[in-house]
Amino acid sequence: MESVPLIEDIHAQLLEAKHNGHEVLKRFGVWMRQHRERRGFTVTELAHRIGVSQVLITRVERGNAVLSESKLAKIFETLEIPPIIWRHFQERHDEPSLNELAHALHTQLQTARICCPPLLLEFGWYVRHYRHRREWTETQLAVRVGVTKQTICGVEQGKMVPSATLITHLAEQLEMSLKDWRLPASYHNQPEPRDLFWNTLKRFWANMDDEDKLVILQLVGRLRRDELHEDDQENWRSSETELLGLDP
Repeated sequence: MESVPLIEDIHAQLLEAKHNGHEVLKRFGVWMRQHRERRGFTVTELAHRIGVSQVLITRVERGNAVLSESKLAKIFETLEIPPIIWRHFQERHDEPSLNELAHALHTQLQTARICCPPLLLEFGWYVRHYRHRREWTETQLAVRVGVTKQTICGVEQGKMVPSATLITHLAEQLEMSLKDWRLPASYHNQPEPRDLFWNTLKRFWANMDDEDKLVILQLVGRLRRDELHEDDQENWRSSETELLGLDP
């Protein structure tokens, strides 16, 4: 194991990345998760070995938290990774690898399953589009990526979150991008695809009841640091136009 100063440097780098919103923190989380999985540890097992909560390990792997210097050193020791390997990894990779992107996307889709299910369906449509371009059936794609037809159908219908490994295989076989994926314009009645979240929200907005709409507006309000309180229900129809640009 390398000297303590190297751990201190890495810790300082991650802290700076957290304060500045740099992608280094997210890349470190994905990198750590990959090494954890290679060692065969679950999040719970690693957390127990390090002496922290499972929630904290999950937050680190999602790029939302930084471990203390002592716990960071314990991570490298437990996963049997010399800290210099992280330095070499950074120097070798100007762009995230396909495996990194797949792990990051898997985490995003896991979150979407709870917070924004339509986004999971968007990814399913994305996979289906590229499968249709190759004129493959669900069965043919399933054979190529080593899963069942039911798994492919579940992914395309937005009913399941594909593993990082499956996402990698899908990207390789279908030659689809994971870096900045967007639905093809043919899925939208507009010349250029826009942000996926807003497109999804606009498609589902008309079929939402008033209670669901109010919940969405409250969430958007919090994101914009413009809290929408329960007593604002009388005014939510005017608020939606301002917040979302949607017709009442």
